[in-house]
Amino acid sequence: MESLIGYRVPAYLRDELRREIFRLAHTHGTLLNLVLLGAALCIDRGLVSPSKIGLLLLRIGAILMPVGFLLGGIWHTEGEPGLGVWLAPLGGILVILGVVDMAFSTWKMRKS
Repeated sequence: MESLIGYRVPAYLRDELRREIFRLAHTHGTLLNLVLLGAALCIDRGLVSPSKIGLLLLRIGAILMPVGFLLGGIWHTEGEPGLGVWLAPLGGILVILGVVDMAFSTWKMRKS
């Protein structure tokens, strides 16, 4: 994003929807990477022991959400994001399921 602004790329600067969608992709990618780092630290310290499917859901969701926003901003119609944006809610659901799996496994560890 910074290079698109720095090099004054007209396709980015003149398209308000593209700028907004790319900003969403950047923000979600950054924050979801922090979630993945937090999960890795918790697993490394033995605070949580999630299932392999829970980790897979979390990883795939953390990739799909920003990629969905990015694709929605690249190809879009007038005033509407492109079809790629439908990957973002799917990624969000997968992230939520992965986090719920981690919370459930933590609860199970504390119970026993």
